[in-house]
Amino acid sequence: MGHVDAAFMDALVQAASSQLYKFNAQDLAKMAWALATVGHVDAAFMGALAQAASSQLRSFKPQELANTAWALATVGHVDAAFTGGFVPAAQLHPQDVANTAWALAQLGHVDAVFMGALVQAALSQLRSFQPQDLANTAWALATMGHSDADFMGALVQAATLQLLNFNPQNLANTAWALAALDEQHAGFMGALIEQACTMDLNALGLCQLFQSMLWLDTWQQAAPAVPPQLFTACKKAWLEEVGITRVSCAQPQVLDAIRQLPGCSDASSEHQTDDGLFSIDIALPGGNKKLAVEADGPTHFLSNTPAVPTGATRLRNRLLEARGWRVVSVPVTERDRQVAKGAQAANAYLSSLDVRV
Repeated sequence: MGHVDAAFMDALVQAASSQLYKFNAQDLAKMAWALATVGHVDAAFMGALAQAASSQLRSFKPQELANTAWALATVGHVDAAFTGGFVPAAQLHPQDVANTAWALAQLGHVDAVFMGALVQAALSQLRSFQPQDLANTAWALATMGHSDADFMGALVQAATLQLLNFNPQNLANTAWALAALDEQHAGFMGALIEQACTMDLNALGLCQLFQSMLWLDTWQQAAPAVPPQLFTACKKAWLEEVGITRVSCAQPQVLDAIRQLPGCSDASSEHQTDDGLFSIDIALPGGNKKLAVEADGPTHFLSNTPAVPTGATRLRNRLLEARGWRVVSVPVTERDRQVAKGAQAANAYLSSLDVRV
């Protein structure tokens, strides 16, 4: 239909709020899916809906679980009780697997046992996955840092058969996922790069593809060649993105604290790597190995395991290390907690992270 009446949606949500305790699993899933689909965001109602869903997770069918997880992720609502209580009680269909994995990755919620079960549910039916299912599943596993070489090998085989049907986003997500997981499949990457030459990729897709190209340079084995025209287009998009300076409010405070540590007085902010491809939050270029300190906010870590970096953060670190930098991540949330205890505790925390030259 395409028409959304905000006043009507508000009234619908208000009427449903007092009736949620009567909703069964199917009702909850449909309600969540509908609100997310029309883009109606009501944080309080979605919280109540997630709470109601958490109390009857075992009644959810696989597609209802997938749709609800997708809806919560789409509106940006994180509910640990709901995502942490997932029980893969039945065989999942390909789109259910992809949607559930994507939703959990969007929310930054990782449960190794559940992800293992999800991967096993997918393994026997990968040939039935559509291109978007394959790409979304690969992207989700990479974002969550869930490494399973056998599964990714099977996924690559399935993707090879459908590569001509990949759209630009599918292709870019898959290339980035392989890079983030360090899954080296030369034949597939060569075909993927060849296919990319025929596509009109947007800026995000070009940046994802460029990261995978930088990853190819780190291979010990022979990596597929990248056509110069494609490399130039991807590099241009990447440099435009790198050129946008984003300094978090915590970064100057971390810089000041680091400068007070022994031998760190020359620390500098927003330091460009020699090839100009990366901007390091805080750099100490002296010593035996150059030190890159990244003041990483919550988005760099998984939501339910905040000490574990996302796939994007891991890939960034690996690409910096390939350029001769020793990378130290300073989780801003934990650093703020230490600052609250006093300057001595904050400095001791930085020292414990091996911030030294």
